[in-house]
Amino acid sequence: MSSTTYEFQVAMTCEGCAKAVRTLVGKVPGVEEVNIDVAKKQVLVKGTASSDALLAAIKKTGKETTLVSS
Repeated sequence: MSSTTYEFQVAMTCEGCAKAVRTLVGKVPGVEEVNIDVAKKQVLVKGTASSDALLAAIKKTGKETTLVSS
């Protein structure tokens, strides 16, 4: 299965928020890379994990989350 990059908009306000997102997303099987830009409220995830699994992991942080593109 080839890797896909997903872009999410996440209501993050600080590096603590970003760390929580990175930790939870990093636990999803198939995640290869996570890039976070707090200023843009953007999370880019590369890997073979499904967008649904990634969205569920990010929502566990309690932050409002939207899948922008895949």
